[in-house]
Amino acid sequence: MTNYEQSIQRLKNSALGAATVRAFAALDPDEKIRNPDNLAREFIDPNFRPDADAPEKVAPFRQQLEQMLPGAYHFQNSRTKHIDALMKQAIAEGFRQIVILGAGYDSRAYRFASLAADIRFIEVDLPPLQIEKKVTVAAVLGTLPEHVSYLPLDFNNQPLDDILKATDYDPSQTTFFTWEGVSYYLNAAGVDATLAFVASHSPAGSRIVFDYMPQSMVDGSGEFYGGAESRRHMAGMGEPLTFGIPDGGIASFLQARGLELLSAVGPAELEQAYLLQSDGQLQGRVAGYVRMAEARVIGNR
Repeated sequence: MTNYEQSIQRLKNSALGAATVRAFAALDPDEKIRNPDNLAREFIDPNFRPDADAPEKVAPFRQQLEQMLPGAYHFQNSRTKHIDALMKQAIAEGFRQIVILGAGYDSRAYRFASLAADIRFIEVDLPPLQIEKKVTVAAVLGTLPEHVSYLPLDFNNQPLDDILKATDYDPSQTTFFTWEGVSYYLNAAGVDATLAFVASHSPAGSRIVFDYMPQSMVDGSGEFYGGAESRRHMAGMGEPLTFGIPDGGIASFLQARGLELLSAVGPAELEQAYLLQSDGQLQGRVAGYVRMAEARVIGNR
């Protein structure tokens, strides 16, 4: 297997892992906790796919994952719900062009299709992963939906500016970008290139939501709930953490890149917003290193 093939397999495994958590969390008996991604199960191995009528399997899966990677299950669940909420808000405000960077098995383009008649989604991902996803989407929906465009892009060998070659991308239209589960696997230049594209090729007022990690999590100098376990796991999977932002520095970091911070949340905020059960009790803790930011484009530079 070539290095490129190994890289593709690692990314696929990562996307499948996240989808598996969403698939189980989507069956949570408590509607207040339940993950909204009812399509996640379609993308995972049938041998690991939970039965739609077997909510009793959710708790054992959650407990097993919590023992291996403390906070990971609740991170995945709350991250999905947080990005969903911000995207729905943007659509309600009139955003009609949505770009999903590193789409993986993200299903928002299909789950949110009915929110606006003229909405357009552009999914950007590596060609092999995108080909597999399109096969699954066509099988589940009967055909590939017309409101979704698929832009194959090798992030390691193609500039992000190649998005401009997509016939459906309109750089003059206010755009909502999502960038989920990617930043901490890039180097500083890769992060800068992504944010520079957003700031330079979308109008003022466009937004991006993404997750990131503190620099002290990446370099191991900080202690976080589930941090040591997560670092070991990701390194063992061939995906070591490579990029972080100093805690408290996200606003200035974004400002220097033409973006204005709109919101920044960590584990405590995610837990209170998305993980309180119907009885008012917290279902579990989010991994302590989780950070999420939403930013707005100040103006083209």
